[in-house]
Amino acid sequence: MLTPMRIVSKVGTIVGVLIVLAGLGVLGYGTFQIWQQYLAISADRSKEFINPLPTSLLGTLIIAVGAFLSGLSLYRGVGRADVQRPDGTTIVR
Repeated sequence: MLTPMRIVSKVGTIVGVLIVLAGLGVLGYGTFQIWQQYLAISADRSKEFINPLPTSLLGTLIIAVGAFLSGLSLYRGVGRADVQRPDGTTIVR
């Protein structure tokens, strides 16, 4: 059975992976803009200049946030031994 924290961990992992994929899409779009600018410049044609730097930085930021969320939710913590109380009960960690 899944405990509530494991459910939160799995949801966090899924959300983190989706954010990473969205960031890759934004970064890919920024790369496409840079490629279009290069083609226009190399062919001596005029094209409206679109600064691709904000799009590239936004994509990088989105990927960093998604990777952080994925790593945070995949972390399982430090394994600790169970504690035996003097009255015989066990505290499971």
